[in-house]
Amino acid sequence: MKKLLLTTALLAAAGSTFAKDLDEVLSCNYETLGGYDNLKAVESARYKGTMTMGPMQAPFTIEFLRPNQVRMEFEVQGMTGIQAYDGETGWAVMPFLGKTTAEEMADDQLKSIQEMAEMDGPLVDWKEKGHTVELKGVEEVEGTEAYAVEVTRAGGDATTMYLDTEYCLPFLSKGVREMQGNETSFTSTIGDYKEVGDIVVAHSMIQTFGEGPTAPTQAITIESAEINTGDITADRFAMPEAPAAAEQEAAE
Repeated sequence: MKKLLLTTALLAAAGSTFAKDLDEVLSCNYETLGGYDNLKAVESARYKGTMTMGPMQAPFTIEFLRPNQVRMEFEVQGMTGIQAYDGETGWAVMPFLGKTTAEEMADDQLKSIQEMAEMDGPLVDWKEKGHTVELKGVEEVEGTEAYAVEVTRAGGDATTMYLDTEYCLPFLSKGVREMQGNETSFTSTIGDYKEVGDIVVAHSMIQTFGEGPTAPTQAITIESAEINTGDITADRFAMPEAPAAAEQEAAE
């Protein structure tokens, strides 16, 4: 499998050198990630790792289920927080903020988790998702020649993704998002790509929010990854009923 994947990546790299349009760049990207069919064959995934925010570290588990469901659990100060999206509703439980029952997310949080729910990322099936994708050209970014690909999501938020011209893998993305009522710039550095079954997954992401040396940074490191485990079901993503409502329903 490793030999096959390496051969595929080399062929993709050769094609990317002469890529002239968006379709060729995206085709190169899909092939390096394992191939379109293999990407779409992943029905579910579970990633475990660590989030680092300043001096604080939080172990996490992220679960995905097609077509667009995601659930993340993370431990802070001995308490478990949950953020989830069932394809329609985004909800969270944040006991360290005094919120011990599930509450629906605000609009800016909802957009963020909807983006996370795209298991393949925004470039795969972008037309079907209602996104607009445009190849802006080739730039040198942090010493690497890169394709600059602008993604405007169905909701209007724009992100510029930089894909190296050798393998067409995203290594940097930049954009602006509304956070707590304010527009905030962000930068994501992506890397440490590894094989997981028949596909390739980035195992490292560093996100910086805002500008300057004091801008908050969050590092995400995946330590284990599984796909198509068979034990991730739709009920994992449904928003729990409030205790009072559940008790009333049981009494009836």
